[in-house]
Amino acid sequence: MRRGEFLAIIKRAAAESSKTSGLPAEITVAQAILESNWGESVLAREGNNYFGIKAHGKHPAIELPTLEHVAGRNRRKRARFARYASMEECFACRDRLITSGARYAKARALRSDPEPFARALAEHWATDPNYAEKLIAMYRSLRSGGC
Repeated sequence: MRRGEFLAIIKRAAAESSKTSGLPAEITVAQAILESNWGESVLAREGNNYFGIKAHGKHPAIELPTLEHVAGRNRRKRARFARYASMEECFACRDRLITSGARYAKARALRSDPEPFARALAEHWATDPNYAEKLIAMYRSLRSGGC
């Protein structure tokens, strides 16, 4: 799938999930692109998981290698990621995690301002210490029409 096609599809999914959650759809789009490498990651293609959401309990899962930043070092490991029936299910799950998880209270409080929201979200979403900057760079690139 071409990037333009992928972008149009995820913009619709983000707009739909945002109607319920009130979270900034533009950050959802930027995050889906960043996490899924424009929908090309194995996790996105085989698991309809565009955000690197881990599986818990009996949730359908796909096990894949991942890179985690722990104690100042990058470490490769295998992890169980959630598998979704559709893109829409994944986007709705991502928004539910943010709107209901205690760790995302700060992000929720900043939902009306995309960049501070992204910074607060990044505090708990990923182990990459540069995640916020990468997410905001993608968001800005999309806003300027650079992608």
